[in-house]
Amino acid sequence: MKRIATYMTLALVAAMACSCAGYKVYPVKSKPLMPVKGGLMYALPKTKVCVAVTFEKRDYAEAPFAEFAQEMLGLDKLDVQAPFAIDNITVEGVNEADPRHYYFIDPRGLSVVVDSRHLLRSVGVDQEDLKEFDSYNKRRGSYSPDNDDEDLVPQNNLYDRTDTFYVRGDRKGHPSLVSSKKDSRNIRQRAIAAAERLEELQNKRQQLLYGEYEGSYTPEGIKYLVDRLAEQEERILSQFLGRTRRETVRFYIEPRDEKTMIDSQSVVLFGFSPQKGLCSRENIEAGMDTVRCIIRCENTLRSAARFVKFRTSGRRKDDNVGNRNTFKYRQAETATVTVFGSQFSFETEVKVAQFGPVVDLPRRKFQAIFDARTGDLLFYKN
Repeated sequence: MKRIATYMTLALVAAMACSCAGYKVYPVKSKPLMPVKGGLMYALPKTKVCVAVTFEKRDYAEAPFAEFAQEMLGLDKLDVQAPFAIDNITVEGVNEADPRHYYFIDPRGLSVVVDSRHLLRSVGVDQEDLKEFDSYNKRRGSYSPDNDDEDLVPQNNLYDRTDTFYVRGDRKGHPSLVSSKKDSRNIRQRAIAAAERLEELQNKRQQLLYGEYEGSYTPEGIKYLVDRLAEQEERILSQFLGRTRRETVRFYIEPRDEKTMIDSQSVVLFGFSPQKGLCSRENIEAGMDTVRCIIRCENTLRSAARFVKFRTSGRRKDDNVGNRNTFKYRQAETATVTVFGSQFSFETEVKVAQFGPVVDLPRRKFQAIFDARTGDLLFYKN
């Protein structure tokens, strides 16, 4: 009888401990004995590595003086036959919901915030408090939103000369009024005149910047004049160097989290040639540079992952009662991402969620906030 009473007491204590938390968390792979009523779902994050490559193409169609750039401007000789180049490479991790790790929550009065990706943002924290927390991190510089706005490049006007006038209804090349004869100078003479005008503009700009220009101007006036002079310089330079057009292409790689594969994974991204530009990895031609990406897990959390696996959750089944009432999150692991070709190599570190362990939070009421980018636990309070 004493043994039965002891078992009943332990069962009652366990039931009371579970009721303190109130909420229920079910892995979607589980099979509860009783039907589960309404709730919400969240998923653990899965990271894709985004490699953003900015390609540069120099358009010589509007550069009539390209052959004189080295002679008159002291620039390197332009390779008109190789107009393409790789200008910039950035690598970042992008999180999305892992379809293999979804959970159903019966919150029972607990505040739970899930974002549009179905990833867990906070538990036991109000929406307003979460916004204040995010705002505080932004002020500290924890978040650095990307600025994809490119500088606007002034375009050439339609006028052949400053004394040629177009009115409404005129077609390009057929102005209504030409107050002087057509420019009869050969291309070399025009290039010399353009180079001299460029030098004159640069001198004026330097004089304004260093206060050597005649006249008194306000700081706002000086800035306005400097900007206008810079625009004129850009127009003349484009006649020697052409115009540069940039395009950013993003390549997404999903690292495999199999334990035999996470040490190093290699993927072919694209083919590239200065003469032909970008080529898909399926159509790489002979002589093109093959650009690859290698993802290497650093295993900095190896000991932590082993402890979590064998000393916390152990080998419990997904439908085991002991595996409920526990919110789970992923501790992202560090990976080294290397993007390289025959002429360059770029390396950086990225947090990859699926490389890290899945951790159970305590089975009680608490407050927690998770990183929107990596899924890591940022704040916890009982």
